[in-house]
Amino acid sequence: MGLRDLNIDLTKEHVALWDSAKKFMREVWRPAAVELDRLVNPADVYAEGSVLWDVFRKSNELGYHTMMFPEGLGGMDADALSTALFWELAGWAAPDLGASYGLHTMPMIWAMMSPDPEMQDLVKQFCADTTGTMTGCWAITEPDHGSDSLRFEGEYSAMPELANQVRAVKDGDSYVLNGQKSSWVSNGSLAKYAALWLSLDPSRGNEGGGIAVIPLDLPGISRGKPLDKIGQRALNQAEIFFDDVRIPAKMMVAADPATYKTFSNVQLGLANGLMGLLFAGSAQAALEESLAYAKQRVQGGRPIFEHQNIRLKLFDMFVSVEAARSLARRVLVYNTNLYKQMQPMAVHYAMAAKIMSTETAFRVASEGIQIFGGYGLSREYLIEKIFRDARASMIEDGTNETLALDGAERIGSGRLTLEVEEGTQQPGAQADEEAGATFEDLKPMLRPTGVHMGVMKADPEKCTSCGLCIRNCPFKCWEMGENEVPQMKEEYACFSCFNCMVACPVEAISIVETYHVDEGFFDYGYPPVKMPLEAKDAEGKPAAWTEVERTMLERRSVRNFKDDPVPEALIRRVLEAGRFAPSAGNHQPWKFVVVTDREFIQEMEEAAYGVVNMMHAAYHNDAMVMGLIQMLGDPTPVGILDPRVQGGVGCVARKDLPVYMGAPVVIFLATNDKAAAPDLQAGICGQNMNLAAHALGLGFCWSGFGSMVENVPELKAKLGIEPPWRIATSMVLGFPKFKQKGMVPREFRPVTWFRPGAGGPEMEK
Repeated sequence: MGLRDLNIDLTKEHVALWDSAKKFMREVWRPAAVELDRLVNPADVYAEGSVLWDVFRKSNELGYHTMMFPEGLGGMDADALSTALFWELAGWAAPDLGASYGLHTMPMIWAMMSPDPEMQDLVKQFCADTTGTMTGCWAITEPDHGSDSLRFEGEYSAMPELANQVRAVKDGDSYVLNGQKSSWVSNGSLAKYAALWLSLDPSRGNEGGGIAVIPLDLPGISRGKPLDKIGQRALNQAEIFFDDVRIPAKMMVAADPATYKTFSNVQLGLANGLMGLLFAGSAQAALEESLAYAKQRVQGGRPIFEHQNIRLKLFDMFVSVEAARSLARRVLVYNTNLYKQMQPMAVHYAMAAKIMSTETAFRVASEGIQIFGGYGLSREYLIEKIFRDARASMIEDGTNETLALDGAERIGSGRLTLEVEEGTQQPGAQADEEAGATFEDLKPMLRPTGVHMGVMKADPEKCTSCGLCIRNCPFKCWEMGENEVPQMKEEYACFSCFNCMVACPVEAISIVETYHVDEGFFDYGYPPVKMPLEAKDAEGKPAAWTEVERTMLERRSVRNFKDDPVPEALIRRVLEAGRFAPSAGNHQPWKFVVVTDREFIQEMEEAAYGVVNMMHAAYHNDAMVMGLIQMLGDPTPVGILDPRVQGGVGCVARKDLPVYMGAPVVIFLATNDKAAAPDLQAGICGQNMNLAAHALGLGFCWSGFGSMVENVPELKAKLGIEPPWRIATSMVLGFPKFKQKGMVPREFRPVTWFRPGAGGPEMEK
């Protein structure tokens, strides 16, 4: 009987972690927190010789600070449930120390997102630190911006009044920072590094922000005095000032609205999830203290536990604590797995866990004091500290009222009925699972060798410097060189589409070398490119291409569009061409969603860009790329890792290639997975639409990157695409800016023929 853990997913390894961590917390964390709580001067909490530094050092020696970091950076890469158990125990022992210790990781989590080698080295140094002195903070709160700083979604996010006071102005290869963070920055006095939330474009409110990871010893940074608080006294909090502080651009890990919003929501999910566990653990401690006291405190000649009133209180406390612990664990496990798979977090669930756990901790601690009676007001008993710590929790990391309003907006903008989805790895008995592929196993695919990008050349004698080759290159491989003659950039990703050849009105562009891979994983064999073979009639005599054939051979992907809207009558004709495409069993496993609202297109573009940018950062980060592999699923879709596709990912990440290419029409083609080979059939449908658009004088382009909104649940729901439907691809449509007609060469793979009487295969030459 009594108290027990009902989590059926606990393995032997989880139980061992629980036992060792709880012993460590009981012997090291809790006594230290009580000692720090009783210091009169809050500056003494982090002074030299403080027991705080012993706690950090001993915790780091055991590697607890590395639990969420991949092994490639020196981390423990703990499974999600292990992480949840640790933070629950941290709250059980001392939520103020838990919050302080947890915040150390925040700057490094965002430094890890940067592909810059120096930022990666910083994370490695942090994981290797056994002194506990590489301290960090999350610097977001400001004198005029508290909980409103967390409104990253919905109607308030774009209000200029909500923009961060700390501003960053680009100056060459640097940013210059000015402004102030408020006295509520946790670890504000002792942190050596900050994950700094700031404003890059104040006119856009919280949608115009940025995130920088910076050392706090730079010239121009100063700090205020630590706050003297009623609770969580082991958690130091102080203001930070920035006066013309110059940082290199590489420290701005989120420098665009889409990445900023994506990272901010992840931060909100992590922070609220952490708070949920800390105060579920704190509520558990309050219950345990109250239960133990009730069993030994005698009133009326018997232990007060035998009084019905006390029993009712204790069981009510027990029910609330178990509900909070269950939700907090499930949320952190679920969201941590999403984070590791590079997918958007369920932020509203993290908010729910934070609100439920903090209010439970405060209510249970308050009832505990009632059970203790007058002794509950004495600092001699732990329940008094738990009560004060819990009261602060309902304000920090967003007041519960603000989080509830934000959460309500989020649940109202998505699915309105509960669904169970595949795709998110659940905890299960993870320790018993076979280890998956390692980075070294996948290195030939992730870091391919023998890759040669295409090389094109502009003839200076013919070139008129019109720049059409530059504007029509999908991945922006060209730049204007000397004497206004285009040349290939020093770093480029030409995949030999030959759009530049078709766009050139004077035939000044020629092929020097086509894209090919001559060794390694992506060496498929690259035959020579040839123009279309001569058209012949049924008797083998020269003939002219039919109009349909010419449409197919001259069709080009258009990426430059006029602003003119496309009449819906023409859009409908393109859709009809798709609707009448052949499909297996006449199942027609597709449906179309057409977006011509430019504001909505912009919203989707920012979201898709955020996903692509995260993919780009992950792909170029040896430690993080395995998370990208997880996100892509099993078996790994090799095509998205092809160097040519990754060239496009980089182009989008640099914003050289807009996701929807400035087109006035975006068409989503959704497929029904209950059909046979739905993607193949969607391709047939889409190609019908492609050819119809070309025949109507419209520009058309497939936008694989645009279909990334499949990974943004809110937008997918807004599009009305729900299971069993999923976005297979997106297409853009509009009137082309430039005439783009003509045939270009393509790889010629010889055909193998089996002709009557030949006695075997004949290979074409």
